[in-house]
Amino acid sequence: MRGATPSLAGIMAAVAMMSEARAEVPAPPPPTAAEAPETLKLSQDPSTRMTLAVMVNGKGPFEFLVDTGSNRTVISRELAASLNLPPGAKVRIREMASTDDEGTVLIDSLAIGKRVVRRIEAPVLAARNIGAAGMLGVDALRNLHVVMDFKAMRMSSSPSRAESLDPRTIVVHGKNRLGELILTHSEVRGVPILVVVDSGSEMSIGNPALLRLLTKHSLNSNPPAATQILDVTGRLVTIEQDQIAEADVGGLVIHNMPLGFAALPIFNYLGLTDIPAIFLGMDVLSQCERISVDLRRREATFTLR
Repeated sequence: MRGATPSLAGIMAAVAMMSEARAEVPAPPPPTAAEAPETLKLSQDPSTRMTLAVMVNGKGPFEFLVDTGSNRTVISRELAASLNLPPGAKVRIREMASTDDEGTVLIDSLAIGKRVVRRIEAPVLAARNIGAAGMLGVDALRNLHVVMDFKAMRMSSSPSRAESLDPRTIVVHGKNRLGELILTHSEVRGVPILVVVDSGSEMSIGNPALLRLLTKHSLNSNPPAATQILDVTGRLVTIEQDQIAEADVGGLVIHNMPLGFAALPIFNYLGLTDIPAIFLGMDVLSQCERISVDLRRREATFTLR
């Protein structure tokens, strides 16, 4: 794994993979799964993101990042070569900061514990930019109810279902847009915002519309506080840094939330240019005791510590 980029606490691989060659990328069938939930051990990479041990075509295990902000599973070029995976079609992918045409490989089976997802066409990127052997995206998780327990460092998965609630758990509903689960019923300073739960991102990032709402000014070409992040193709992007005194995500109130701001192309692609929006990363998510994401039910839950 690549070391930390200067001025960046770890590597950020926040990516929303969007294929514009949808006819060439068939949707994989639902995973084969028993009804009983299965608990798997989570690991934490140096930038606080969560990884799972995954079997690829019966070989492994290999550590894959769990990325609820990506609608495509990604595999490293190095692992694809070592497994001699057959090439697939080229697809256009949209990362946080750019758009690229990338090659893919065909994965016959991807096993997450006892659950198996078949026939995935995965874009291939350099391991040093991913920060792991691959990333599990929405195509591998979309029929599952996924719970990340940060206190016990465990992840459980089961077929899509309602979450068992306790008084500390908040349920936030949303909608699907181009493969992403976008949470509604969220606000900052009484103004509605849209939120994407992005477990593949170390840092939470807001769009310029949110920056204008909070500070009444636009992105600064020379911001007083800035950092650089690395997207999964290796591009460095400058992010203006600030802090939100209070944000309400469907009843989950977050105080003094660190936030980066940038005019990233992915906001435009998701139609979030003029609406205040946030990609909610691990810097905020890991402050909860646990979170769950259920893409089929279009909801996320947050259990407070």
